[in-house]
Amino acid sequence: MAEAGTALVGHVGRKRMRFALTDAAGQVRRDSVRSFTADTTVSISGAIMDFLRDARPDAPPRRSAFAVAGLPRGETVSITRGRWYVSRSGLRGMLGHAPLILNDFEAEAWAFHGADVRAEERFAGDEPSLRRAGTYCVLGMTSGLGVSVLSRDAAGAVRVLATEAGHGGFIAVSEELARLAAEIFPGRYPVVAEDLLSAPGLVRLYETLARRRGTAPRWTSAEDITRAMAADPLAGEACTWLCRAFWSYAGQLTIIYGAWDGVIVTGGVAAALRPLLRLAEMAPLFAGSGKYARLLASVPRVYAALDDGELAGAAEALRHLG
Repeated sequence: MAEAGTALVGHVGRKRMRFALTDAAGQVRRDSVRSFTADTTVSISGAIMDFLRDARPDAPPRRSAFAVAGLPRGETVSITRGRWYVSRSGLRGMLGHAPLILNDFEAEAWAFHGADVRAEERFAGDEPSLRRAGTYCVLGMTSGLGVSVLSRDAAGAVRVLATEAGHGGFIAVSEELARLAAEIFPGRYPVVAEDLLSAPGLVRLYETLARRRGTAPRWTSAEDITRAMAADPLAGEACTWLCRAFWSYAGQLTIIYGAWDGVIVTGGVAAALRPLLRLAEMAPLFAGSGKYARLLASVPRVYAALDDGELAGAAEALRHLG
């Protein structure tokens, strides 16, 4: 484990970025968290300079970690569907050290490792303990689909696998789901999982169902659709189909990554859909009908959320890897 100490941590998302300082134990100082939006911030380096000028640390941080909404490979990391980019050499020149750069859902997994997870919703099985040896999948439905895997061996060593499974092909476990995905994305092979299992995907799904009924869509955002799902039958149908598709893909990812010890669901869209995600009809979609259906049915599945998870995860990763 790397030496803990005061450091700079950040999260660069599609529409906003946040920064914070850590304390001497390597934990995020909540009083130091500051946010910057795409409407007012031109560059990451400029936001960092503004943050440090406002935070006034006793000394320039000698270590840093940044969780980014993108694939952290190469010299320059582009933010997915955003206008920002992260330059490793630029940050190194400005900060005087090489920063740790990790995927935002890699950071989420590190955050769950570093915290006592308290499930806000149990979908199946007991509450998973990430402090026990095992392999766990962290899935988040937001403006995209985040997927990471955390494993702990019997000796207590922890590893986090950052994946881009959200950009993999959607795997349907029923003919109805396959047909619906093809209708939403005609001529696209494969249908990218994130394009369906996300806030924009919910809007596309809702619009497709409206066309089926020959009615004009009433709602234009995922937030409006989820708020209306209990009162508006079409919104409720769209949200239900999204949950079916989500559990369908989640079950397949559990097999692929061997995450038999637990699936942790998080993210704003998933939070809004919790009443539907827990419906009894969803369990068979997660388990499927293949060789491991019985084992999948026993996998613990919960919803959990952490305040400033990406920042906490960047700090935790820095303690282990930085």
